[in-house]
Amino acid sequence: MEQKPTILIMDDDLAMQTVLEIALREAGYQVILANDGQEGIDKIRSLKPNLVVSDIMMPQMDGVEAFNLIKEELQDDGIPIFIMTALNRKPWFADMEADGAVIIQKPFEVDQFVQLVNDMLL
Repeated sequence: MEQKPTILIMDDDLAMQTVLEIALREAGYQVILANDGQEGIDKIRSLKPNLVVSDIMMPQMDGVEAFNLIKEELQDDGIPIFIMTALNRKPWFADMEADGAVIIQKPFEVDQFVQLVNDMLL
């Protein structure tokens, strides 16, 4: 039986975690949750997910710090990274996109998000 792709969601917002987890599980993915960037980095190192979804604004380690660490340590693994944010577009978003991040503005339609994940992984 084929292994389902694994997606790590890093977000300190429990409601957002829950909505994305349910939608992604229904779409056939395994989902791992982390409440902040540091917990997410630890899980990435041990579990090697197929895709990382991260909020920007989180305690301990924010999404920008986590993204930079992932790119530094795991760039050879080619793990796609989606960054979710409620921030208005910032000049430094372009730097993250140039490094491979897909930036998703909140609020977003969950169905469109799942389609984006499908397009990236299938």
